[in-house]
Amino acid sequence: MKEYIGEEFQELILEDQSVEKCVFEDCIFENCKFQELLLKGCLFSGCVFIKCRFSGLHIKNTEALGNTFRACSLTGVNWSDLLEEKKREMGFLPFDLLERCTVRHSVFYRLNLRKFDFTGCDLAGSYFDECDLSESSFRETLLKGSSFSQNNLSAADFRGAADYCFSLTNNRAQKAKFSLPEAVNLLAALGIVIED
Repeated sequence: MKEYIGEEFQELILEDQSVEKCVFEDCIFENCKFQELLLKGCLFSGCVFIKCRFSGLHIKNTEALGNTFRACSLTGVNWSDLLEEKKREMGFLPFDLLERCTVRHSVFYRLNLRKFDFTGCDLAGSYFDECDLSESSFRETLLKGSSFSQNNLSAADFRGAADYCFSLTNNRAQKAKFSLPEAVNLLAALGIVIED
């Protein structure tokens, strides 16, 4: 297994390739592009990704733990596939920070995202299923077409978020914070008709 520890990668472009049996620990990736990439038997731990673009990742036996993403574009990532079930149950995450990232059409399944800060992210078309999102911040987040099902959204903060619409009966949302006019979308999810 090839190991990269504390290395820096700038403007790396990997398209239609595979990366196999590699460990990346405490590495920095800046302005990199990963497209239609197969990651097989790899580990990413404590890495920092800055202004990187990810799309069409294919993941097999690959794990990510405690990585940081800043101003990155990540499309179609199944974050749950990047953790062993046991680690997911223990509350580990593939990321510690998603700062001002575009994280579209991604899957967050059975993740402990309690108190996680999604502020300013674009999460359009993403799926949140059976996650603990209590006390998380979705402030100023774009959520168009996102799905929330069977989540704990207690005391989550959606003030300033845009384009969300999810069932209050299918998610726990006690003490969650919302702002107008977007909060009206929650009534539409209940089948209530609002007229001017």
